[in-house]
Amino acid sequence: MEFPLSESGRRQATLAGRALAREPFDGLYSSPLSRAFETAEIIRRESGFSGAVVPVEGLSERNGGILEGHTWAEQEEINPELAKKFLSIPEEERWALVEAETDEQVMERFGLALSSIRAGHPEGSRLVIVSHGGVMRAFLRDLFGPETLPGTQRASNASITRISWPEENPPRLLELASTEHLFESGGPRASVVE
Repeated sequence: MEFPLSESGRRQATLAGRALAREPFDGLYSSPLSRAFETAEIIRRESGFSGAVVPVEGLSERNGGILEGHTWAEQEEINPELAKKFLSIPEEERWALVEAETDEQVMERFGLALSSIRAGHPEGSRLVIVSHGGVMRAFLRDLFGPETLPGTQRASNASITRISWPEENPPRLLELASTEHLFESGGPRASVVE
């Protein structure tokens, strides 16, 4: 079951699109799941990107196994003992417990999706990828090490992470989970130090 993008999510996507409009980009790709795809459509509109949003199955969130289709509150109500055990064990063991995709499985399909996307553009292209917190966390930790989004930390919704990834060189993390664009001028500011 998919959950729709909330009004707050739509506002955040609008602000992310406006922030991304500052520098033109060459492609816009998204998970086909409704929240991510709607976010990408809002980014397309707000940034003035003239191309289409391209859905890519490999960018989807982790398959949650027996957790699929329910909110966490529903899971706790349906099976409180499973929920308690799930939270008491290390993250990778959690996924095995609920028959979800492992980090290795996520990385394989996500990596293939990114390789395919990058292969369709010339070197130096700027691409926007809209995905999900869990899969992005696994990807960033695999690429840049476990100190990236440590513990159970995840990138905030509508945050922007920038990566430079030349063909023959290793990728460089330029910005991690920035949320500065989500705060209106004159409003509160948040600094993310990770």
